[in-house]
Amino acid sequence: MKNGTLATKIMLAAIFLTVLVYFGVNLAAYFSDPYTITVAFSYTGENAVTVSGYVVRDEEVLEGGGDLVYSSRGEGERVSKGGTVALIYPTVQALNDANTLRDLTSQMEQLQYARSLAAGSQASARLDDEITKGLTDFRAALAGGGMDAAAEAGEGLRTAILRRGYAYSGAGGLDATIESLSGQISALTASAETDVTRVSAPKAGLFSGLVDGYESVLTPESIREMTPSGYKDIAPAGVSGVGKMVYGDEWSFVTMMRSEDVKRLEEGDTVTLRFQKGMDRDMEMKASYISAEEGGRRVVVFTAQKYLHLATLLRHQNAQVIFESYDGVRVPRSAVRVAMQEVTDENDQPVLDSQGNPKQQSVTCVYCLWGDTARLKPVKVLWQEDDYILVVPDEEALSAFTAEKTRESRRLRAGDQVVTAAAELYDGKVVQ
Repeated sequence: MKNGTLATKIMLAAIFLTVLVYFGVNLAAYFSDPYTITVAFSYTGENAVTVSGYVVRDEEVLEGGGDLVYSSRGEGERVSKGGTVALIYPTVQALNDANTLRDLTSQMEQLQYARSLAAGSQASARLDDEITKGLTDFRAALAGGGMDAAAEAGEGLRTAILRRGYAYSGAGGLDATIESLSGQISALTASAETDVTRVSAPKAGLFSGLVDGYESVLTPESIREMTPSGYKDIAPAGVSGVGKMVYGDEWSFVTMMRSEDVKRLEEGDTVTLRFQKGMDRDMEMKASYISAEEGGRRVVVFTAQKYLHLATLLRHQNAQVIFESYDGVRVPRSAVRVAMQEVTDENDQPVLDSQGNPKQQSVTCVYCLWGDTARLKPVKVLWQEDDYILVVPDEEALSAFTAEKTRESRRLRAGDQVVTAAAELYDGKVVQ
């Protein structure tokens, strides 16, 4: 019994020593390998500040309102002078009847279209494409947060599905349905209220259904005289209406910025603004007005002359003002070094100076894995942050390699494995 116990203890001790040696060897290997590798990747660096401000347009509120209004125009839709933008009904029943009549008329148009397609397989395939596109547009609108765009895409999708359903069933059953709808439409049209108030556009422009009280407070004229103290006093006026008309092609974004940030701007400069919501693209805008300084702050007005139809619902917004943008390759700060680089000829042989020594030049560079060795790649620094540097290949330094094959092998690219830490590093050193 004692022999068995002793053998067990010896076996356990052997296993323990084996595990200890295993971890010891791996730990020693870890500390003896001073090289750390990371992958370089394409990146865009931006010199930007975040601000808060107001979107300003040339706007006119259309009088009227209440619960009996039907807007006949979509958000941002262009309307000619005198065009109807809304209808005000005298009673709830009149509004309900008018909405029912509009629905029935829409159904009639869809049924007539479906009847014309019922016998055509090619048309049915076209409807399948419309449904697929409608699903894609609806999903994209929801992902972008645009509820108006989502509602429009959803209506288009619903229409395409309805038409496709009738196209499958054939034209035989459609005639009776169309005849029934036609009778309902005629009856509602005959009994419809005639005492309906039409709201028309005073001038040609874009229609918007949102009235927020800033229309008379923030005007294109007033913001170009605004001071920081005036900006702080901005408040909406009490106003209501059935909607508003937006005129012209120009719109602006007024904000208050720190004077140290405004030093990078002059009136007339063009910068990029990226709105946090409501605008699905970066906007190139001109700094059209910069106020005098008050308390380290200045009012700045940025102006654009396109995409006004996308800005009709925007008012209070946060945005990034992007002064500069840099496209390059992102590498860790620790990977960028200064080293001496040999100049070579078209045969990849060292170029000698007047004294017969290999000619060298000092370059900013990174070292990348090239097989199992480190290869120097000259770079030019575009942008620096605390933990990374944005670089591009240094074309001037690369020209020192006369052979095209060698020059291209020295060019830094996204996806290269960059050496970020090493006790000693030089071109051609074995690192793996």
